Amino acid sequence: MMLSRQFLVMLVAAVLLGVGARVVQKTTVPFWGFPKPIELIQPKMGFAAVNTASPDSAFVPAEQAYLVDFSTTMGLYSKRTKYNVHFIDARDVPLYNAGHIPGAVNIPFEKVAQYTEAFNSMPAGDLYLLYCDGGDCHLSKDLAEYMQGKGYKRLAVYEGGWNEWSKETEFIEKKE
Repeated sequence: MMLSRQFLVMLVAAVLLGVGARVVQKTTVPFWGFPKPIELIQPKMGFAAVNTASPDSAFVPAEQAYLVDFSTTMGLYSKRTKYNVHFIDARDVPLYNAGHIPGAVNIPFEKVAQYTEAFNSMPAGDLYLLYCDGGDCHLSKDLAEYMQGKGYKRLAVYEGGWNEWSKETEFIEKKE
């Protein structure tokens, strides 16, 4: 009789201790049964719908130009016609003629005043990727500031520039 009473007291104490621990911990594990399986967390919504996402959709209009690396430039180059990505070479004409990214137009920053008609034909909502020699070259950054002043808000500056592009790819166009 004494043993069953001790067992009953221990059982009640264990239940009270368990309930007390649950109240203090505020856990989501259910008291009875098995816990729910872990669910993977997924975003409620994406940044853009799948059918509207494009390689240039990350470049929202901004007050400063984006700085992009080689891999981003290559991705934009591969989709340039489908998503209206324009490449602009900010170097001087002889350097552009010696070699440039295929399809790039030449707007040398030091002679930008001569290219006002080119800016009139360029849609302000498209994405423009600017480059020069890379490294210490600042012509593409200066051209980006100039274009921002003209109202262009989707600009990217390729930091590696022509030096990196010509070493890493075979996509080179020359003008005779």
